[in-house]
Amino acid sequence: MYVSKMVRKLNFRRYLVNKHYFLLAIVMVTVGCASVKYVGELVEDEFDTHSPSFNFLSQKKIDQKVAEFEKTVSRYAKNLKYGYFREAYRWVKHRDGRRVVPLDKSIYMYRIHSYEVLSSFMSDNGREARVMAKVSFYEIDTGALVEILDEQIWWFAEVANEWFVEAFVPIETEI
Repeated sequence: MYVSKMVRKLNFRRYLVNKHYFLLAIVMVTVGCASVKYVGELVEDEFDTHSPSFNFLSQKKIDQKVAEFEKTVSRYAKNLKYGYFREAYRWVKHRDGRRVVPLDKSIYMYRIHSYEVLSSFMSDNGREARVMAKVSFYEIDTGALVEILDEQIWWFAEVANEWFVEAFVPIETEI
């Protein structure tokens, strides 16, 4: 009976050590230290030692934002190219909460011939991005091809976990 009780205690301690080793290490350090300042220095040293791994976790989150941003811009461009303006317009949202003006029906008089992303730049720790796109389009009635450079400001909504663009492609203002 005594041996089985000792085995259970050892198994329990091994379980605690395996599952809660970080917490156990902090408890052991704080028990052995008389000064809270010294404990703070130890924790700071431990954090400095492992900070590259914490940066790696942060980098993974930013990489996911970048991948989501690229996917969103690609879907936005495809919707524009195929004339699905209403679907592309769903990504237009003002950052300050102002109401977005409804899509004008005259936009359907135009067709996008090509949409090419020339450059993109992400800033503010992955919360804002700028895209420079070359857009070629024509009015269906005249067939005159027009090419513009569209500078877009994209922003990331943390609550919605989604990217939005500040303004729609300025097709109608260019003709």
